[in-house]
Amino acid sequence: MATKVYGMHHIGITVPNIEEGVAFFQAVFGAIDVFRTGPFDVDQDFMKNKLGASAQSTIRDLVFLRCGEGTSVELFEYSGEEASPPKRSSEVGGMHLCFEVQDVHASAERLRAQGIEMLDGPNLVETGPLAGFNWIYFRAPWGLILELASFDKLGYEDNSPHRLLRASQSN
Repeated sequence: MATKVYGMHHIGITVPNIEEGVAFFQAVFGAIDVFRTGPFDVDQDFMKNKLGASAQSTIRDLVFLRCGEGTSVELFEYSGEEASPPKRSSEVGGMHLCFEVQDVHASAERLRAQGIEMLDGPNLVETGPLAGFNWIYFRAPWGLILELASFDKLGYEDNSPHRLLRASQSN
């Protein structure tokens, strides 16, 4: 039997500098700084066996942010381990975060004006189950891939009784 899931609580992201990470999420998404804690006084066993981190690393800072009415974002800054660039979308373990916005075109223009590195787009999916999906990828200063999306109705909705969760419908 599957575990009953109520929804996504938060997404944890390791950043090279906690203040840079907070400033980015505040500037881009209007994130609210809910609380901060750290540094943490834990041993190597805790880091390795409870967090899956390098035993030599420590958590310098942790900040919880709320972005709109959807999932919260937890930012970590670790010390003690050499930073490597985030994986590309095409690599196993690669990922991106998608934020639903009212107007992806207007949002993309605002981010461009702020000097955020935007990939090509916005793009519109015209056919198939994602028909009607407007989207664009962009990068955080430390390389994390993020996505903005806006849509009214998606192509799959005509043929499926199920619906994807919509942040805009949680209000």
